[in-house]
Amino acid sequence: MEKPKILIVDDDMTALDIVDYVFEEKGYEVIRRTNGATALEAFDEIKPDAVLVDLLMPVMGGEACVRELRKRGFLGPVVAFTAVDDPILHGEALDAGADRVLTKPCRPAVLLSVIEELMTMQ
Repeated sequence: MEKPKILIVDDDMTALDIVDYVFEEKGYEVIRRTNGATALEAFDEIKPDAVLVDLLMPVMGGEACVRELRKRGFLGPVVAFTAVDDPILHGEALDAGADRVLTKPCRPAVLLSVIEELMTMQ
């Protein structure tokens, strides 16, 4: 059986390392990118099953990335996460097509359970 692929997009290397470790330990193939533009450049080749994306990044932020993923027809789970606990920012991410928005710091187990819950709903 093929490992599920998750695309993790975040400009914070420490966050990438932590989330990468958690998902790899659970049997996911993890693909990392540091901004929305590089994630989209490789998206068609990657073909992820799920996407976890930070909202505030240089070059292209998470909201624009989510909007473009949905325009391209991506139907898999998209979870946005951000250090900014702002209902307006969260609402914009949901309007762009994110399935959920979580606030950092977020326990890695919570990220994993949300992604897995959304994947089973497909």
